[in-house]
Amino acid sequence: MNLRKAGCFILALMLCTGAALGCAKETEPTPSESPTQTFAAEPAPSSSPTPSPTPTPYTELAEGAQGAEVQHLQEALMELGYLIEDEATDYYGSMTRAAVAAFQKQNDLQPDGIAGEETQKLLYSGTAKECDPFSKFAPTVGMTFEELVMSDDGTRDQYPEGFPAADTYKIIVDIEHQVTMVYSQDENGEYTVPVRYMLCSTGKDDCTPKGTFKMDNYHVRFSQFARDKTYGQYWTQIRGAIYFHTILYEEFDTSTYIEEVWEKLGTADSHGCIRLTVPDAKWMWFNIAPGTVCVIRDGDPGDEETAAIRKQLVLADMPEERPDIDPQDIPSTDNWSPEDVAHDVPFVQGSQD
Repeated sequence: MNLRKAGCFILALMLCTGAALGCAKETEPTPSESPTQTFAAEPAPSSSPTPSPTPTPYTELAEGAQGAEVQHLQEALMELGYLIEDEATDYYGSMTRAAVAAFQKQNDLQPDGIAGEETQKLLYSGTAKECDPFSKFAPTVGMTFEELVMSDDGTRDQYPEGFPAADTYKIIVDIEHQVTMVYSQDENGEYTVPVRYMLCSTGKDDCTPKGTFKMDNYHVRFSQFARDKTYGQYWTQIRGAIYFHTILYEEFDTSTYIEEVWEKLGTADSHGCIRLTVPDAKWMWFNIAPGTVCVIRDGDPGDEETAAIRKQLVLADMPEERPDIDPQDIPSTDNWSPEDVAHDVPFVQGSQD
């Protein structure tokens, strides 16, 4: 399964976010309500034995299909949170295909986006799993401005003890949509399982290098940039002087965040590095081993899957006045902690060159 096919799963996860906050349980339709199955007429009494009537096979539904069966399918997907629409239609388009693939993936079926008999039986069974909320993959969407921008746990001299193996994750940076996505491997060894989605800022004037890279060794916890004397946290080296890191600060103090830099997060605004929120940069710093594959791509305006991810990456607004809070008192609401991270690869600092 390639990443393009996996995008169907990703897209439907984006679409299901709102419903995941209060997903309705699917109820099993009665035979008279379900257009996807019909039953043979009851035979007239006979002196000779006749077989019991059996349902005809489910109608296989795929992209391009149209009719009442499609509408019923969409209604069931909407109830479980895999498809968000104002109302069901009778046309099986790309959104329905994506929603079906997401349903299949999350319910341990082959995620081909085709609603065959096995998929429909489970969908209408009342026992299928509901859609995962988007916040599972993008926890920053529920965080406060203070946590996103000002967090500083004070461990400025502490470095990771080690990392998960380099093949644990694959990173994709999409410049068109200003999104960084991390995937882990599926059962076939392909990187299709979403782990974390992040709003980012790449380089202005197309100055972020594009291609496939293996993450380098150098890490910086909190330091000054030589170019403009600003500061940043959690630098994780991609190659040379190109890093993932936080937004910028005027001083060695997160309360001095640069407002313009925060406001431009999600646009091409850096000098070549990839800026992230503090929690996302911290996740990279602790979880991404040297040697991890990082793909930086131009991206495609017509890429529905990545566009859907970006659409859902809505972060907290900047307050009118700077918060008066000790950065070390800002609680973490992220869905992981450094204690959770495997140390399969020991930390080795290396150098920037």
